[in-house]
Amino acid sequence: MDAGLRDRVVLITGGGGGLGPTLARTFAAEGAAIAVQYRSSRQRAESVADEIRAAGGRAVAVGAGLAEAVAAGAMVAEVERALGPVAVLVTATSTFRMASLEETSDEAWGADLDGMLGAAFRASRAVVPGMRAAGFGRIVHVAARSGLVGAGRAAAYVAAKAGIVGLTLALAKELGPAGILVNAVAPTTILTERDGVLSVSADRQASLARSIPLGRLATPDDVARAVLWLGSAHNSFVTGEVLGITGGAGS
Repeated sequence: MDAGLRDRVVLITGGGGGLGPTLARTFAAEGAAIAVQYRSSRQRAESVADEIRAAGGRAVAVGAGLAEAVAAGAMVAEVERALGPVAVLVTATSTFRMASLEETSDEAWGADLDGMLGAAFRASRAVVPGMRAAGFGRIVHVAARSGLVGAGRAAAYVAAKAGIVGLTLALAKELGPAGILVNAVAPTTILTERDGVLSVSADRQASLARSIPLGRLATPDDVARAVLWLGSAHNSFVTGEVLGITGGAGS
């Protein structure tokens, strides 16, 4: 599929995380120039950028925290200097920790909401002026199925992901007249691998898979292919939608 993304710049926040490298490779395979934002996973983000460049593509790894507007703005300015104006933003920053309501401190609550929802908000705000000027833009937020249906012992995570859904709906209405399409994906648990270690144990995989009609967890490729279409030029009319990637588990 020619996604109409050749030479367009795609910025992926959380690009050094579990899903980020697959997102970067998927968009790069369509000829897009890739900016991989990271906060702490520098080695992994730079490795992905090196891989894309070695294959003949254009890519940079950008170290940036997204806790402040000035940092988000500086990140976008750095990407523009290196690659050009951002046409597609994918926000994939995510942190998951299990804790009961009583065990969740104010600090953990604030950190999780700001680290996911706040980061998506600030990254979106930083890229929109350039998208408005170009008359083209695609923003795809990575939410989660649990942000729609809930999950026990994960109040901060669920609230942040639910907030990303709300942010998606609001921005789609606000930015549609400027030609900027905003959508989200809401996957079930994604099985990722890092340094040879799976994100979900074999026993837990089996337990989770029993609730999914397709009988397995989502893979990074399952999610990346959906994000690619939503962020591509082929998507000319879908905005304000939250696409469940659930293997039939539904919402």
